[in-house]
Amino acid sequence: MTDKKTTQAPGNNSESNDQQPGAKAAVKPNVKAAADKVSAADATAAKKAATQKAPSKNAGKKSSKGFPWIKTLLALILIGALAVAGWLGWTEWKTQIDSRAGASDSLQADMAALELKLKLQGQQQKQLSQQSLQQQSQLMGQLEDQLYSVKLRLNSQAERILQLGTASRGDWLLSEAAYLIRLANQRLQVERSIENPLAILENVDNIFVQLNDPELLPVRRALAEDIAALRMTSKIDREGIFLELEAISAAIEALTIIEPVNQTQAANPVDVENTQAPSLLDSFERFSQKLGQLIVVQKRQQPIEPLLTADEQSIIQNNIYLLLEQAQSALLKEEQIIYRSSLEKTAALLARYFQLNTQSETLIERLTILGERPVIQRLPDISGSIAAVQTMLNLRQSRITDREPQE
Repeated sequence: MTDKKTTQAPGNNSESNDQQPGAKAAVKPNVKAAADKVSAADATAAKKAATQKAPSKNAGKKSSKGFPWIKTLLALILIGALAVAGWLGWTEWKTQIDSRAGASDSLQADMAALELKLKLQGQQQKQLSQQSLQQQSQLMGQLEDQLYSVKLRLNSQAERILQLGTASRGDWLLSEAAYLIRLANQRLQVERSIENPLAILENVDNIFVQLNDPELLPVRRALAEDIAALRMTSKIDREGIFLELEAISAAIEALTIIEPVNQTQAANPVDVENTQAPSLLDSFERFSQKLGQLIVVQKRQQPIEPLLTADEQSIIQNNIYLLLEQAQSALLKEEQIIYRSSLEKTAALLARYFQLNTQSETLIERLTILGERPVIQRLPDISGSIAAVQTMLNLRQSRITDREPQE
């Protein structure tokens, strides 16, 4: 049984040896070496030895059957790795190609945007240059207009200087008279007094007397009318009224407020020297006198008021001072109603709370007189002389300007 197995083993393994030539080549040298060592006489022993070694060969062949599958698995793994590496390489290459294409597209877009931006900047620069040119042309026009106005002003100033150079003494005096008349009108409106404007207009009349020009007769007529209007205007002595009110305010401090009357009377002393017995007639007279002192009858037109305390007396005095100051303020502002009302209230307080004596009655009477005086100053219109002198100045100036072209 063993021989058959051993003999059949090579035949069975022939296919495997054909499939694996490397293994067959490795078995043949071993067989030849074993045959050389065995002697020719002991063939059976060599055959047995060969049959004993055959299972080892079969075992070696059997053990070498799994080796091709490992190589196939390794080949498959290698092929898969190469495929994965190829796929990764192809993906990376495609990514780089795409990135380069995107970079080129973005570069082209940037170049297009830059060209558009440069084009817009060029248009803006062109517009700005056009606007600057327009502004410069407008500025040049304005400068030309200003230069023309300056030339006109210089010409008018030159004409004025020429007129001043050719003006006579009468022209200078007439200009001075016109200035003084304007000053008199301003002083009249500001100071609301007729003294200073009247004095100024009288000086202007003296200037016209020095000129002795028949052409100035209309001006002198208007000036005389204004002077007459000022002289006929009644003057209000505000300074005198103001000072008199201040004096009355100072005099009120010397007045005494009504005080209670002492009803207690001292008893009549007994005549010690008269040692004679009083007669019946003397006794009746004394009784009647004492009875007359006990019974007193007084008639009052006003209701009886309680006496004032010290605080109330100071309040009344302060009210009087405030009313007098209010009257002074109304005098300066020419407020007739407030001025009169303040003085009337002051006189009423004096008559009600102060002792009626010579001083208080005098102050009340003076306050009544001052309250009836007007405080509004009536101002005349002296604009006629201003219009007349201005007309004369315009007439003389027109004569000078008409004379210049002829010369």
